[in-house]
Parts: sequence; structure tokens; C-alpha cells
Amino acid sequence: MNRGAPFGYTQGVDDVRVWRYEARRAGRHLLAAPPLVAAALLCTGMALPGAGFTGGWLTRVVLPLVAGLTTAAVAVGEPAFELHSSLPTSLRTTLARRVALLGACTMIGAVALALALVPAAAAVERLATVGGLAALMMGVGVWAAVALGSVAGASTVVLAAWFADLFVLDRMLPSTAARLVSYLLPAAVLAARAAYLLGGDRDLSEGARR
Repeated sequence: MNRGAPFGYTQGVDDVRVWRYEARRAGRHLLAAPPLVAAALLCTGMALPGAGFTGGWLTRVVLPLVAGLTTAAVAVGEPAFELHSSLPTSLRTTLARRVALLGACTMIGAVALALALVPAAAAVERLATVGGLAALMMGVGVWAAVALGSVAGASTVVLAAWFADLFVLDRMLPSTAARLVSYLLPAAVLAARAAYLLGGDRDLSEGARR
């Protein structure tokens, strides 16, 4: 029997406590990874003006890779998948909240990297490329995690997509606008596909142990 507040549980709670709970379940170390990577790039001078080609390249690609890998870990990190079948909140909603938290942390890192170039116009280009590629890697990460049910398998797919961007998209699409479209459209499709697969609260508990 569910007792009344403050002694029992209340359904429909939708405030900061929900997000704090999801942050704990997602793993605060995973949520902190993108901002910490951005801070490391800034502290080492790689993200600062005058860092040269190597600094600019690392700044563009490292944060999105970390975002994709951490997304895969967050999506397969729930140990109590069977429990969600008896809860009013679906697994799809739960994972969407956790990925959204990771996305917000990733954008904090991307904005910090872009601010390093202010007031130059290159700041906007950096924000678009870093944020766009991060969105693609996160889309790949969540789809692969749901489809494969394995952190190792999903991480491999993220790495493959990352290398594909470096050696294919980056060379074929030099325009920032074209590159941004090529990032965001597949990211949206992959996220929608992952949501579809989770529609029946797909059981990932076996994959979560691999």
C-alpha cells in the first residue's frame, strides 16, 4: 500500500528531484566527462587561438568522441531493466532523460570551447562543428547500445562512425553548413530508431553485463 507523503512514494513527481535521481543513475562521472575534456583542452592551450592545426583538429573531434562513448555507457548502464516493466515511467522515457542530461553536459563543453575563440567568427563555426558531430556520435551511441545491448559493441560502432567522419565526411564536405546537416539528420534518425526499439522496453540486461 502506498502511504501518503512524506512517508510514502508519490507518483508524477516532475521537478528537480527527478533529474537529480536520473543524474545519479546515469553516473555523475559519465556526465562530467564532456565538460572535463573541454576543460583539459582549454587548460593545455589546444582550444585557444594560435594552437595551430593540431589544436584545432583535436578540439573538433575529441569532445564528440567522448560524448558518443559515454552515451553508449549511459544507455546500457541501467541494471534493473526488468523493473521498468512494472513502473509507470517507461524505459524509453528514463533513458531519454539520461541522454538529455548528457547532451546538456556536452553542450556546456562545446560552448566553453567556442567561447575560447570569441570574438572571432570562428567561434560560431567551432560551436556548430563540435556540437553537430557530438550530436551524431550520441545518436550513434544510443542506437548502437539499444540495438546491440552491449557497451563494447556500441563503443566499437561509435569509433567506426568517428573514423568515418574523419576520413570520409570531413574530406567530402568542407562546408560547415553541409557538414552540420550531415551530422544532425542522421543523429535524429538514429535517435528515433532507438526510441522505436525501446517502445516495448527492450530487455538489455544481458547486454549490460557484457
